[in-house]
Amino acid sequence: MPPISCLIEPNQVIRLSTPVAGIVDEVFVDRGDQVEKGEIVARLNTDLEEIALEIARARAEDSSQIASLEARIAFLESRAERNEQLAETNAVSQAQAQEARLEAQVAQKELDLAHLEKRLAAMQVTEAAARLEQKVMRSPVDGVVMERLLNPGEYRDGEAHIATIAKLDRLRVEAFVPIDYYDRLALGQPVTIRPEPPLDSLYAAEITVIDRIFDAATATVGVRMEIANEELALPAGLRCDVIFDGAMAAAGKD
Repeated sequence: MPPISCLIEPNQVIRLSTPVAGIVDEVFVDRGDQVEKGEIVARLNTDLEEIALEIARARAEDSSQIASLEARIAFLESRAERNEQLAETNAVSQAQAQEARLEAQVAQKELDLAHLEKRLAAMQVTEAAARLEQKVMRSPVDGVVMERLLNPGEYRDGEAHIATIAKLDRLRVEAFVPIDYYDRLALGQPVTIRPEPPLDSLYAAEITVIDRIFDAATATVGVRMEIANEELALPAGLRCDVIFDGAMAAAGKD
């Protein structure tokens, strides 16, 4: 099986964007920069979202209404119990005692509502924080910035993306091999990749995809392979040859 021409590509290419529009406030990366998963790449203007978050936090942390109602309930309960005792000796009417008890029960309902409003306020903090996070763009992978498309002060609409990030810790190798190779290929099969000069050392790879649909016009079948590239030693975008016979026994370079 003679070597077949191939192309080394990034494992993933991610066009980084946000679900919301806005003015770009900061961009922290440029082309060629390495980024880690979760690292902030850019941020839209977040002034309004930060204010909304502070308001939500202030409401969620305010317990004054609950404390006031608890004190009122303690007083009303004490008064209702006293009136019930007095009603037993006819010192006050049954109607007065019932009215005092009802007032305490109404205050208890108001306290329950205040607790509900506090829980809702805590949920509003979560919502406001999520709206703020929508304007912060983080890298979803460890990778390299391929391009930066927007700068601070520019408007990001609903379609434009801000940066493109390539995941390079594993590289994808694409090749089209003659159909008569098909019965000699298997998923997981080791192969050897030889990039074009000057990076023409040999690299271990394995087959990850064998197309089930052939290209009748060229009598070929598509094959995808992967190369481990944790140290990012091998760049993407290289032409190469894939060697199916005599594949390297161990991963890494010769």
